[in-house]
Amino acid sequence: MKRMSSKLFVLVMALSLMFCITASANPAIVSYGGTYYNTLSAGQSYAYILPNAKTTGTSVKIITPAANTLQLHYYWSYNNTTIDLGTSIVNSTYYIGGSAYYNPGTLVTVVERVPGSTAAYPSVSYSISFN
Repeated sequence: MKRMSSKLFVLVMALSLMFCITASANPAIVSYGGTYYNTLSAGQSYAYILPNAKTTGTSVKIITPAANTLQLHYYWSYNNTTIDLGTSIVNSTYYIGGSAYYNPGTLVTVVERVPGSTAAYPSVSYSISFN
């Protein structure tokens, strides 16, 4: 058990460092069923780390007052490998995304501002939940 928690700690620290360097995203470890709230301004991003994500499917729900102002960049990490799953634009005020994965691992969702949306919306609040 101690060995598993040490590996999880190292994984979280590595992902945190990776996102702090590449996307300047603040990381948060999240769990299924939780709802998390945040507000992003121009150039800001936030990373949500979901350890032990379900291989049968994980849905990511975003509620925001302004459509087309946020985008989600997904990463899947397993066996010391990180796969870039791509970006989705939150194109409505109530958005559901996500997918199923073949190997148990960690889902990292980075919420970013859509370039060009900051003139009309200097800051955008949102809630995100994982089911």
